[in-house]
Amino acid sequence: MVIATKQSEKSRQTDLKVAHSAASAVRTVGVDQMALTRVAADAGFSSGAIYARCDDRSELVVMAWEKSFWPMLSEIITLLADAVISKDNSSMSQIAELFIRSTDPGIVPDLGSAMEVIIASRRDETIGEVVQRDINGLLDDRGVGPATDGALRQSVVSAISTLFGASLLNSAYVDNKHNMIDPTALIEVFTRSVQSPVKPAKSAGTLRNTAPYQFPTTYDDVRDALIAASEYVISRTGVHRATVSRIARRAGVSVGAIYGLYENKDALVADCLEVLFPPQSRRDVEEWSRVFTATDQRAVVTDILANYMSPSFAQWRTFRLESIVAARHSPDIASQLAAYTFAARRSLMAAAVKAPPGATISPDTGLSARASVLGLSILEVVDPTICQLDWRWIPFGQ
Repeated sequence: MVIATKQSEKSRQTDLKVAHSAASAVRTVGVDQMALTRVAADAGFSSGAIYARCDDRSELVVMAWEKSFWPMLSEIITLLADAVISKDNSSMSQIAELFIRSTDPGIVPDLGSAMEVIIASRRDETIGEVVQRDINGLLDDRGVGPATDGALRQSVVSAISTLFGASLLNSAYVDNKHNMIDPTALIEVFTRSVQSPVKPAKSAGTLRNTAPYQFPTTYDDVRDALIAASEYVISRTGVHRATVSRIARRAGVSVGAIYGLYENKDALVADCLEVLFPPQSRRDVEEWSRVFTATDQRAVVTDILANYMSPSFAQWRTFRLESIVAARHSPDIASQLAAYTFAARRSLMAAAVKAPPGATISPDTGLSARASVLGLSILEVVDPTICQLDWRWIPFGQ
């Protein structure tokens, strides 16, 4: 019995080392480019030790999730959800400390990498079933899971989405300190929000933001076809797995036609980002600029969320997520997206100073509010019912 116990403890320690090494690989090269042999070497074990535990990369990511990412993530989500549900913000300092520590560039595991695993779970059933089980199970246990709606559910979803969105963005732009987002001020709003038991009526305001997603044309039929095909393929596979041949098939052109316009795949991806991101960034800035000075901030945010989470934006939402994940591992993509982000931030901060005293969405919370919209896209991966929530419950500005 003593020998068996020691062997079990040795096996447990090996599992933890392998999981830690895999979590480190997610941070440095990403889920899609993780190599089992490299993880084994980094952990100080043979490849056989890895294959004895994991059949493939998916199972290795699951091990990293269960033994590394989820213990870290569940701690902060639990504190956050319980603070919102109890309307008690006394744990905010602990939440803020955990967020700062878990987003440090040198820490393993980190929140940004946990977000990448969640996003990757959208296209990997093995990872997806575990990630969905854990996140939805935690929320179900607190009565705010996928089968619920209403003020409490909205408050918890809003808080977690703010955390998720800020974590992903900060991990993608880690070398651009001016783009860093501190979500704690907005999260604290949700922990002390007083909700009415009656669903608010629809806004009588003039802003009904229902314009569907519009593909921006370059006025070049071949280029438009390639950009549209790239958006489609990347939204389903991620940037790393998006092959030139698949993009060509989707666009209805030859591979040679792509190389006639672009030097390589990286150039095509860069052009795709240049065509698709700036128009959406401008639209985003225009919509959120209205929020700061709106007499009913809640009504305007309700419209923005309802539109962004509508079916017409579904492909854009996933393409945006995959592009930001790619930025975590590509300095070129990170630099390109950071330029758009910095321009948007500058415009929003100029608009934010016009917010009246006491406004919920203000200079302190404006960037976090936009990050929370990105976080909703991440939560959507594990809980598609997010898209059907009645955003009139959004917990502020009453």
